[in-house]
Amino acid sequence: MKKLLVIIVFLMASMGFAQKESANWYFGVFAGMQFKTNTPTPLLDGKLSTSEGCATISNSNGDLLFYTDGVQVWDRKHDLMPNGFGLFGHSSSTESAIIIPKPGTTTHYYIFTVDLPSYYLKDVPEIHGVNYSEVDLNLNNGFGDIVPGTKNTPLITYNPNNATEKEFKSTEKITAVAHSDGTSIWVITYFINKFLAFKVDYNGVNVNPVISTVPESVNPVINAEGVNISAIGYLKASPDGSKLAIAHSSTFAGSPRSGRKKSGKVLLYDFDDSSGGVTNQRILLTNAYPYGVEFSPNSKLLYITNNVFNESDDFVEGNLFQYDVTSSNVANSRKTISTTQNIAGALQLALNGKIYRAGYKVATVGTSLSVIDNPDIPGTACNYSENSVGLGGNNKYVRLGLPPFIQSIFLFTFDYEFTCLGDATHFYITTDDVYDTVLWDFGDGETSTLEEPYHEYTVPGNYQVSLTLFQNGVKRDPFIKSIFIQEAPQVLDTTYDLVQCDSYDGDPNDGIATFDLDQANEPISLGNGADVKVFYYHTQNDAVNDTLKVNGLGPIYKNQSPDEVLYAKVYGLTSDCYNLATVKLKTTQPVNVGVQELFSCDYDNDGVADFDLAAKAAEIKSQLNLSTNVEITFYKTASAAAVGRNNLPDIYASNTDDIYIRVESDNSCYGEGTLQLFVKSFPELADQDIQICKTEYPYTISSGMNPALRNDYSYIWNTGATTPEIMVEAPGAYEVLVYDPNVDCEQTVLVNVKEYELPLIQDLNIDGHSINVALGNTPTEVFLYALDDPNGEFQDSGLFTGIREGEHELFVKDANSCQMVSKSFYIFGFPKYFTPNNDGSNDVWNVYGLDRDKYDISVLYIKIFDRYGKLLKTFNPFLTAGWDGTFNGKLLTPDDYWYYMQLPNGEEYRGHFSLKI
Repeated sequence: MKKLLVIIVFLMASMGFAQKESANWYFGVFAGMQFKTNTPTPLLDGKLSTSEGCATISNSNGDLLFYTDGVQVWDRKHDLMPNGFGLFGHSSSTESAIIIPKPGTTTHYYIFTVDLPSYYLKDVPEIHGVNYSEVDLNLNNGFGDIVPGTKNTPLITYNPNNATEKEFKSTEKITAVAHSDGTSIWVITYFINKFLAFKVDYNGVNVNPVISTVPESVNPVINAEGVNISAIGYLKASPDGSKLAIAHSSTFAGSPRSGRKKSGKVLLYDFDDSSGGVTNQRILLTNAYPYGVEFSPNSKLLYITNNVFNESDDFVEGNLFQYDVTSSNVANSRKTISTTQNIAGALQLALNGKIYRAGYKVATVGTSLSVIDNPDIPGTACNYSENSVGLGGNNKYVRLGLPPFIQSIFLFTFDYEFTCLGDATHFYITTDDVYDTVLWDFGDGETSTLEEPYHEYTVPGNYQVSLTLFQNGVKRDPFIKSIFIQEAPQVLDTTYDLVQCDSYDGDPNDGIATFDLDQANEPISLGNGADVKVFYYHTQNDAVNDTLKVNGLGPIYKNQSPDEVLYAKVYGLTSDCYNLATVKLKTTQPVNVGVQELFSCDYDNDGVADFDLAAKAAEIKSQLNLSTNVEITFYKTASAAAVGRNNLPDIYASNTDDIYIRVESDNSCYGEGTLQLFVKSFPELADQDIQICKTEYPYTISSGMNPALRNDYSYIWNTGATTPEIMVEAPGAYEVLVYDPNVDCEQTVLVNVKEYELPLIQDLNIDGHSINVALGNTPTEVFLYALDDPNGEFQDSGLFTGIREGEHELFVKDANSCQMVSKSFYIFGFPKYFTPNNDGSNDVWNVYGLDRDKYDISVLYIKIFDRYGKLLKTFNPFLTAGWDGTFNGKLLTPDDYWYYMQLPNGEEYRGHFSLKI
C-alpha cells in the first residue's frame, strides 16, 4: 500500500521474462502439460491439433493466456479468438509459431508465425514466410484478441530481387532469446545462408534485422521439386544467449526413394546477444536426418534427436545425442544417450529444468513424452527416460512438435517481481550454482547482501541489476538483468462526481439513472483518458482482487442506490501498474427543452432527407439562451441519450421520426427533450435541354413543375423574373431557383435553349452520275437531303447515285424542317473510252450532259492530246459530233489520250480516256 487519501492507491507487480510464462504447454493432438510443480500434470482441455509447430504463453503467475498452432489462436477459455484465425503459420511447419511478450507491458504479445516453405506433396497455394500479429489481452472482454490491422504483418527474410528467394521466403525455423540489455528480445530465424535477428523492445518489432551470413557451402538449397531442403528441423538459442544450434533435416520423403534422408546436418554457432550477430560455424553432425535440438539449463550441453533411415528411406531407429559445447572439439564430444524405435521429435526445456522429447514409436500413436531428468549432467547420468510422462487421457497424442519459448526464461540466475513505482521489488535467486554469500547491486547506488532482498526504487526507469555470488571467498562472474520500474497513472485525488439526468427511467426523483462510466475516464485520469485503461468495481476488494481484469462492471451501468460510489482501477496502457480512484454516481433534475421540430426536404422521393442537426443545436441554444459551455447532441434512442453514447452525426439522414436530445454542461447531463423530424417532399425537377426553330421565338420555358403544384412554390430566374414561366427571345442558359416559401427546400433548374442548326452547302462532289454533298459546318444534329422536289422524299445521307443527265437542284434541311437550303447543279461528263471502228456504237468521243441553252457555244471548246502532250484535235462539243480518233486523216493507235475543257464561266476540266479498237 502506497498512500491513503480520498482514494486508495495500489501498485501491482509487472515482471520481466518470468519462467512461469512457460507453465502451460499445448501440443500434438489435443494434448497438454502443466509445469507449476516439479512433476508436470496433463492438461485435457486443449483444442489444438497439429503435427508439428505450436506455441503457448502464460502470465507471470503461470496462468494460461492463449495458445496457437500458427494458424488459429485460442484464448484461456479455449475459445477461438474473434480475430484469431487465418494466421500464416502451418501445421506442418517445424516451428510454426512462437509468442513474444511486448517489453514493458503484460497485456500485449506478438505471435511470430512461420509458413511451410515448400510445395512438394503439400497443399500450399502460396508461401507467406515469416509474419507477426499483435495480441491485446484487453480486447474480447479481457480474454484477448488479435489487434485489427496487425494480423500477418510480413517480415522480409529474403532478397526481394531474387525470384527464388522471394517465392520461398524462409525455412521452418525460429527461436528467441533475451537481449543483453535484459529487457529487449531477439527473435531469430534462418534462410539459405543467413541468420536474421529481429529486435523486439518497448517500441515493438524492429522490422530491420541484424543479418549474419554464414558459409554457404554447408547449407542446402531449394531443389527442382519445389522442396526447401533446409526447411525442416529446429533452431534453438542457449538460455545464456551465447550459442545457436540448428538442425537441417535435409529433405522430404517421396519418389524416387533414393536414400536421400541421410544428408542432413546439425551446426553450432556463437551468438552475440548484444549485437545480434552470428559467427563461428561448427558442423556437429552430417549424413543424418536430425530434427530436435535443445540446450541444457546451464547452456553447456546440447541435445539432438536424429532419425536413421535405410536406402529405401524406411525408418530404422531414432537417436538422442549429447554434445559438450564448452569442448575445444564439440563434434568429437558426442555421446549417444539413447537409440530406440522412437521417431525423433522436438526437444524442449521446461520450467522444472528438465528437457522433454516429443515423438512416438513408428507406425503407432504417441501417448506420452520422454524426459531428460538431469540435462546439466554429462553422459547417460543425465537420466533419460523414454515414453515415461503420460498425457493423461484418451485421444491425446504427441506428434513431432512441442511449444518453443524465449530461451532466456530457463536461465537459472535470479528473478524479480513487483516493479511498479512504490512497490518493494522482490529479488530472489534461481540458480543451482553453489554459493555462501551474495552481493546485490540494484543499479541505483544501493546494494544488499541479503539472499532474498526487497528494494524500493524512488524514480521510474531502467535499472541494471547485478547478482554476484561468492563461494569460500571466490567471486563468481555477476548475473546482470535490466529491469524497468514503471509509474502508475496519476489520478484525481478526490472523488469525481459523474452526473446524470434522473428522468429517462420514468421516475425523475428516485436518484437512479443509467450511466456511461467511460465518461469518467478522462477526468479521473487528469485528462489522460487516451493513455489509460479503466475498470470499475463495487468495492475496493473487488478492484484489487481482479488481477485478470475480467470482473469489472460494464461501461453502461445503472446505479444501485442514490449517490453510489464506485472504485475505478486505472491502468497504464502498457503495464499492470495501477491507481485506484473513486467515482460518485449523482443524478440531477434535467432542464426540459421540450418538443422541437425540424423539417427537411426529400429530393429523391424515397422518404428520406438530410437533417442539419448541428444547425438545430445552435438554434435551440439561442432559443433557450443557454451558455457557451452547454453542448447539445442527438440520439436515435432514449437509452442512448440517457448515457450520451453513439450520438448522431451533424448531418443525419432519416425518414419522418422522433429522436432524442441530450443537453450537457461541463460533460454532465443538464437537460433533455425530443426532436421531431419531418420529411417534406419536394417535386422531382430536372435540367432541360430545349431545341427550337429560329422562327419559334418568342418561346415559353418553365421549371418543369407539375401545373397542379405550380402555385405552391416561388421562383427566381436569372433574368430577374419571378413567375413560373418566362418568354425567351434568344438561345441561352436560363436558370430558375424553385423554393418552398414555408420550408427551407429549394432546387435550381437549368433550362438550356438551343436553335436548330442551319445547313451550309460547301461543295457538291460530282462523279459521273453520282453526287456527294459536303457541308461547310460540322453538324451537331441530323440533316436530311432531297433532289429536285422540296416536298418529296428526303434521306439522311448526302450521297445520290444514278442521276440522269442535265440540270438538278439539291435541297438540305434540319430534321425538324426549321431551315432548308438548296443548290443547282448539272450532271455531265466525259466517256472513259470509245471504239472508232465504224460499228455504229461509241465511234466518236464527246462530252455529254451539257445544256446548250446555258452556255455561249461560240466560245466553248475541247482539246485532245496524246500522252506526250501533242495537240491532236480542238472542237466545239455542240457544233460537231465529237472526235473520231484520227489525226491528219489517219486512225490513231489504241492508247490513252487526254482532254481539256474550259466552260465560259471559267470552270476547267481535265482527264484521260482510252481509244480501243
